[in-house]
Amino acid sequence: MTPLVLLVAALMPGQTNLEGEVPIGAASGSSAVSAGAPPEVQLTVATLFPAATMRRRQPEQPEVFPPPEPVELVAPFFAGGPAAAAVAPSPPGPTTPLPDRWWFMREVQGTWLGAFLDDNRFYMTGWIEQSFTASTDKVSNVTVVWNDRANRYLLQQAWVRIGRSVVTSGTTEPTFGFQIDDLNGSDYRFTLPRGLWNSQLDNHVPGSQNLYGVDLIQHYVSMYLPLLFRGTEFRFGRLYTPWGVESLEAVSTPLLSRSYAFNWSPPFTHCGLGAYVTFSPQWSGVFMLTNGNDVYFGDPSEELRFVGNLRWVQPGGRNTVTVATSLGRGKFNPAYPSPPQQTTIALATEPFGRNNFNAFDLVYTHIINSVMSYNLEAIYAYQYNVPQAALAVGSYNGFANWFSAAHYLFWTLSPKWGSITRFETFDDAQGQRTGFAGLYVAITQGIQYRINKSMVLRPEIRYDDNLLQKPFEGKHGLFTAASDLIIRW
Repeated sequence: MTPLVLLVAALMPGQTNLEGEVPIGAASGSSAVSAGAPPEVQLTVATLFPAATMRRRQPEQPEVFPPPEPVELVAPFFAGGPAAAAVAPSPPGPTTPLPDRWWFMREVQGTWLGAFLDDNRFYMTGWIEQSFTASTDKVSNVTVVWNDRANRYLLQQAWVRIGRSVVTSGTTEPTFGFQIDDLNGSDYRFTLPRGLWNSQLDNHVPGSQNLYGVDLIQHYVSMYLPLLFRGTEFRFGRLYTPWGVESLEAVSTPLLSRSYAFNWSPPFTHCGLGAYVTFSPQWSGVFMLTNGNDVYFGDPSEELRFVGNLRWVQPGGRNTVTVATSLGRGKFNPAYPSPPQQTTIALATEPFGRNNFNAFDLVYTHIINSVMSYNLEAIYAYQYNVPQAALAVGSYNGFANWFSAAHYLFWTLSPKWGSITRFETFDDAQGQRTGFAGLYVAITQGIQYRINKSMVLRPEIRYDDNLLQKPFEGKHGLFTAASDLIIRW
């Protein structure tokens, strides 16, 4: 048997020692083996049965794939072009595991504080938006709002955001998070809901408001379930209305000024429970049960309302369609002077009572080429039981309705420069939204210049016209030239 064993051993390929020991007599510098003499073959299981030994001692290695190509992340400043167009109309979806790092998160990276934040998926960020608007009006640009003060500097947003991200990939277990957004500045006047710190709106001068204030504009707790459909996030708290090209946040809205479609047509926030569902790569949706439009928890005017959207993305991403609604009774709640007729109280922002309208929204996005894209947003809304005193044009049963169509053309000129053109028609049929009935026509041309990653300058020129009435300090038309500077931290 010995010759047979030696024959098998000689035919086997040489094997390294799998156990990691150095064979006796094979140590470096050993005199037992002469230089140039072949080493003695040791008869071991490894030499006789190398394949079986390798399988037993070495774990299976995963198949090696080439590394993925680098992915360019576009910063949330609305830079225009296809990337911007794809971001703008998207409803708020599940949070990303690691939000983009701005100044604060970069500064603490590598410190004990940065390690604590990263290890627990915490983040903290924010921005400052300040603007100046030159205007043909002397005091107010209304019905153009947000930058509504004519020929005046505004600190519109000093925003602070803290939160904890949910994990949307790499796990099958539920994860939990939260987010708190604190808005400080002049924009609070348009976002503050009924029932939350409304005394800020009262000024010692009758009929006027405090210019600056604070609003906890969004705050919620969240849970992400990766195995429910293709991922579902539940949020409970005060949530954004889940549609629109434009945004409450300066860093994610395309222009300094807002459209009529954004400001006068839909609500801004809702309090309740929302499910943000991914059904497939093409289909997703948001489904919310809320207490009303722009109403905080516990306010007497709250009532059950459904808010949601359904979104389809063409394979390849060239076209996107989102349909959405805010649907409830649609009955205006008048502010009578005393019970029993009184169903709600008057506010500086709602002097005749509580708006309780139903709204329907369509957003269409089309990628034209690598540097140009087009967006359309169309909105129809209505309510009834509006007091006649609140209508510029009287109607049967206090019925009021309005319609808007806003068109956007985004053009990326270079990595630093972008162009945005917006053309809109807004029909305030009874004048209940703006205080003046008629068809508004507005065109805006804006430029975005990225000074660096954290700073963007957004100059724009805009012309508005009401074809029926004279809302702009006794004139049909208004011309404004404005700019803001956003600094992200």
